[in-house]
Amino acid sequence: MISKTERFEMRLDQHILDRLDEWRSAQGDLLSRAEAVRRLVDAGLSSSGKEFNPTSAEKLMLWLLTEQLKHTKGYENAESIKLIQDSIYAGQFWAIEWEMSGIFFDHSGSRKALPLVTDTMTMWTFIERAYAGFSEADKTRIETEIGLWARDPKFDGFDGNTEGEYMQVANFLLKNLGRYEEFRGRSMNSHTHRVSQSRRMVSAFRPMLENLRGRELNVDEVIKLLQLD
Repeated sequence: MISKTERFEMRLDQHILDRLDEWRSAQGDLLSRAEAVRRLVDAGLSSSGKEFNPTSAEKLMLWLLTEQLKHTKGYENAESIKLIQDSIYAGQFWAIEWEMSGIFFDHSGSRKALPLVTDTMTMWTFIERAYAGFSEADKTRIETEIGLWARDPKFDGFDGNTEGEYMQVANFLLKNLGRYEEFRGRSMNSHTHRVSQSRRMVSAFRPMLENLRGRELNVDEVIKLLQLD
């Protein structure tokens, strides 16, 4: 079956045409302008994807950097150097992505996750601090109205499998930026979904926060929040 194609008109100024002619004249075969444009479009689309596919210049830079690291006194990660050099030789760049996934992982979701993570952690700071100051009668009331799990409620993070970006942001705030010290030592992996519940709780917490001037959350407010968890 013949693949479907489409003809369309493209207007290029003389400067672009001159550059196009210069590029196609440097190729090994005699290209028409149309074929030259097609190849350039194909190359541009290929390089704009998420695959790690270094150019010749980038391969050379990678090679030189690994050679320099090989001769750096005290550098112990020789396996990474060998992997990179073997991958360059064989053209198997997927192997670098595979073994060094943390470098190539698309972290664009982290910035989107940040507001909810910080709002959630701030809210739980207030919840835990308020709970610590409650009387035994108030704590018993919370447990009666919410359930046994609400006995000494704690923030346990986000699900590491389905909410990884949220968990990573929480961990980075804790371990790298030194924020929310009260949660230090916790894994931030709840092993269960937390994002949807957190959104509901934060929505209810925001108007409460505006009225927290010189006081902590009261027992009714904590119960209202925990009912949404």
